[in-house]
This record gives sequence, structure tokens and C-alpha cells, in this order.
Amino acid sequence: MLFLNNEEIYDLTGFKLATAQCRWLTENGYPFDTNHSGKPKVLRSYLEQRLCPTAISSKGFEEPNFEALR
Repeated sequence: MLFLNNEEIYDLTGFKLATAQCRWLTENGYPFDTNHSGKPKVLRSYLEQRLCPTAISSKGFEEPNFEALR
């Protein structure tokens, strides 16, 4: 599913009223759009990225050999 469903948005914001949900999302920096009835639409991929960011570690990566450029 591309967007969070109504129950998931309620779980995220703690509000059932669309205007309160939109206010919470704005105050907490979540990008969203609204549908024709004013309900917020939040991308599932954004929420997953925000709540579970990929840990990028330099461990296991070698530094480039800058001497080879000379």
C-alpha cells in the first residue's frame, strides 16, 4: 500500500479529526498531502524511512587509494 490507512494515521498522530491530524503532521515535520475530503495522505515509504533509517557505516568500506591518482 502506497499510503498509510486511516487507522495508521490515527495511530501515528493520536487524533481522529483530519484537521488535528494535519496539524500534528505539520508540527512534527511529516510531509503529507490531503485528499478531496481533507484527510491527510502520508507516504508509507517516508514513515518507514523516518522511523527506521538505514544505518550507513564506514565499517567494511576501504578508503580510496588517492596515491593512484598521481
